[in-house]
Amino acid sequence: MEKRFHLSFEAALLLALFALFGLSLVASPAPPRNEVLISGWLFADETRMDDAVLVVELEGRDCLFAEILDNGQFFFRLPVGAKATLLFIKPGHLPKEVVVDTHNAMSSPKAQRENRKVKFEVVLEEESKRPGRRYEGPVGSIHFVRGTGTMKVKHDLRVVADDRSPANSMSGSTEHAREQ
Repeated sequence: MEKRFHLSFEAALLLALFALFGLSLVASPAPPRNEVLISGWLFADETRMDDAVLVVELEGRDCLFAEILDNGQFFFRLPVGAKATLLFIKPGHLPKEVVVDTHNAMSSPKAQRENRKVKFEVVLEEESKRPGRRYEGPVGSIHFVRGTGTMKVKHDLRVVADDRSPANSMSGSTEHAREQ
């Protein structure tokens, strides 16, 4: 005597969903603890960002892939324990540098939860608002405190005369005036 077991369509579908969910738990590893996801938004006076560029220089020698979407959103990953210089460039705007140091980013359980994703915004200023000027150095830095892994952010928006600018080459002056 042969027994047959009939499943309804709904029961079979539910069984298949549970099986897929179980496989996804095994197949998708947890995000690695050895990297930090950096993401944020780049803003300028216009809304188009299709001509903007983000250069991520790791340890002064390697470039990492970084993407800027047309709406200005950017994202990339940095290894923990690294220092990177980010250069945001858009034609007609003053370029900006931001330094990110991920040493100590995962130094405590709380830091591991909070620093897995770091988000910030960058606003570019039109060159026409400050002709013949450039930022003196990086406009910001992000680092993480030893021990706690707390994120610290610093800003420095000082501008100086840009000796490479045609606006300054006519004056003959080599004076580096600072503005705030």
